[in-house]
Amino acid sequence: MKAIRLIMQAANDPCRALGREEVLAATFRDFVQRALAAGWNEPEVALTLADIADDYVMALARRVVVN
Repeated sequence: MKAIRLIMQAANDPCRALGREEVLAATFRDFVQRALAAGWNEPEVALTLADIADDYVMALARRVVVN
């Protein structure tokens, strides 16, 4: 798997979000392709990744509320 590169822009630069999405989307597509190549079907990969992402967002929200 390729390394994820950091976009060297200020955190408040509007182009940073576009660059971040481009880099992470490419890595995400690579990951999905690896899961499909391993034999998982596309709907189960998509649903599982959505569940994992939701769990991560909820955990992050809990940390923000606590802090």
